Amino acid sequence: MARKKNSKAQGKWLWLKVTGLVMVIVAAVGILVAAAVVQVVEAGLPEVPSFQEYRERVPKISRVFASNGSVIAEFFVERRTVLDPKDCPENVKKAILAAEDAKFYQHAGLSYLGIARAMLVNMWRGKISQGGSTITQQVVKQVLLSSERTYERKFRELLLARLLEKKLTKDEILSIYLSHIYMGHGQYGFVEASNFYFAKPVSSLNLAEAALLAGIVAGPEGYSPIRRQEKAAQRQHYVLGQLAATGLASEQEVEEARNTPVKIYGGSPPTLGVAPYFTDAVRREVLRLYGSGSLLNDGLTVYTTLDLEVSDAVQKAVDQGIVDLYTSKRTRDGDEIAAKQKAGDRTKVDDDEEPEIPPPPQTVLAKPVACLADGKIEVKVSGRKAFLNRASLRRLALARGEDLDSFCPKQDLWVSLSSETVQEDGSKVLTVNAEIGPQVAAVVLNAKDKSVLALVGGEDFTSRPFNRAVMSKRPIGSTVKPFLYAAALENGVNASDTFVNDRICFRGAKGRSWCPRNYSGGYDGRTYGIGEALAKSTNVIAVKVLGQIGAGRLVDLLSTLGIPGAPKDLSLALGSVEASPLALTNAMSIFGARGKFDTPHMIDTVIDSSGRVLLRHEPRPSQPISRKTAASLRTFLRQVVTEGSAKELADLPYDIWGKTGTSNKAREAWFVGGEKEIVASFLVGYDDRMSMKGATGGNTAVPFFKLFMEYFKGLK
Repeated sequence: MARKKNSKAQGKWLWLKVTGLVMVIVAAVGILVAAAVVQVVEAGLPEVPSFQEYRERVPKISRVFASNGSVIAEFFVERRTVLDPKDCPENVKKAILAAEDAKFYQHAGLSYLGIARAMLVNMWRGKISQGGSTITQQVVKQVLLSSERTYERKFRELLLARLLEKKLTKDEILSIYLSHIYMGHGQYGFVEASNFYFAKPVSSLNLAEAALLAGIVAGPEGYSPIRRQEKAAQRQHYVLGQLAATGLASEQEVEEARNTPVKIYGGSPPTLGVAPYFTDAVRREVLRLYGSGSLLNDGLTVYTTLDLEVSDAVQKAVDQGIVDLYTSKRTRDGDEIAAKQKAGDRTKVDDDEEPEIPPPPQTVLAKPVACLADGKIEVKVSGRKAFLNRASLRRLALARGEDLDSFCPKQDLWVSLSSETVQEDGSKVLTVNAEIGPQVAAVVLNAKDKSVLALVGGEDFTSRPFNRAVMSKRPIGSTVKPFLYAAALENGVNASDTFVNDRICFRGAKGRSWCPRNYSGGYDGRTYGIGEALAKSTNVIAVKVLGQIGAGRLVDLLSTLGIPGAPKDLSLALGSVEASPLALTNAMSIFGARGKFDTPHMIDTVIDSSGRVLLRHEPRPSQPISRKTAASLRTFLRQVVTEGSAKELADLPYDIWGKTGTSNKAREAWFVGGEKEIVASFLVGYDDRMSMKGATGGNTAVPFFKLFMEYFKGLK
């Protein structure tokens, strides 16, 4: 009997041992399988980036700054600035931890209690609706994984969270979170959200503001402090309550935050977009240097030479000047009529004139039809329906003292084609620009260091983004004469030499005689010194001097000064060479800089998102003319103002010097001049180079310079 019981006990014990062994084997196999699964899944996981790699990969906003540090332009795919771990403010850190993950610094990336709770809820609902996410897991979801909700993706998330915690510090993970999270209204991360909502750097946020931003994270649209003020305030108070409950802030700090009023700004910097032609020129240069990908994604910081006060004065001068042109009947209507009175005047090219440049699309008359409720202006062009670009009416609205947004033209207008778009139904929609009068381009730079202080490329950037100040090369007329006389003084002519203003003729290449004429048309037979000849812009004497030194001398000097391609013949004395306003202004600046020349620049420094300097402007000055020659020419150019073609400026209480210029058939009117270290140019002319009847540099361009000086010096 005892043997039987013993046998049963042994059998039971054997069964338990076998069962235990099987369970151990099954468990071991399970662990091995699980480990194998983890290994397989981990092999297919995306690489966890370092903080620096994240900084380099994520789209960031590039900003352009004026010389005083004001933001003037932004370029981006996503409006984001990466917050460096060392720069994370305590108020922001406390607020986001209270709102999202109070035990962030205690756990290893996973909240097992939160995961268990989420699993129970998901099992109950039969689908994945909760994640139990820590800040680490949220970083994984936002940066490394898609937003799909599957058990496989959740498993990958847990594995990546562990890897992230191993590779990055807690501060780095938190900084990525604070940089990557969407904060509503197109803002990504706390740095941009702080700028947008409060118009202040993230480092300056108080606890109340930080709590408001932390509250937005849960639902950027639902808790927008701009559109949902009450909801945003409720969420802010919840975060403040969590700060006290978790011990991240004292009761006193929380109470003070509750009683601190929060002012919502919700807009762009006031200086953003103030100098569109200047910033467009900077944008093109950055694109040339680094490419569009870098400009739109790499978070570049571009410091420029733009002087906001100078730029404001130039813009006011252009605005007032184009109104003055309109009220003085310098309009396309008037100039079209004058042009038609001379048959073929706009198409004929004389042998002794500069060649025509290709004109832009032809201008035609348009009849206003209706000003629509959505702000569009419908017109009829050659029997076709079109829409008029409202911004192109700016000159008319300014002249009539009306608001551009509500301005509705009544009379027929000259227009040019702006764009033609094809709709989904295949129909074409024309957009046209009003052509009211001639365009204006202006450049102001510092003569000493050649920094561009201001630049205006036309009447309105929105309707006409073509930058005439940089991209348009036009005949420079008599503004070439200072360079001619500088070349003469450098090559044997004395400042005291005199020349007779009488008729002189030259045999042309085709056997035709060419007899240069003065603007007045006659020859007085008087003897002129260089100063008076320049002041009166006497063509005959200019041609004589060029003939004496040889055209090649002037061609070489112009090329050295950044104006290449001048014709090597005597017509060069009358300005047959072409230059952009920027190039001509910079060349003329040698007379205000004791003969020193350098390349003009708009960019001082470019810095990448990690603080590395990519570009720093380095001066490379040269001395193409002597200080003595530069001083002589500046004296002569002062005579242009006191007794010559720019006498309108003589009543200003400043030592202004400069030169006017008028091209053949008055297609271009120029003035380039300076005062102290400032040198500025104004070019007036139609884009299609239509003649401006009766226009000269003195009566058309000089008034713009005068307006600029009055605004800049505070006289207006």
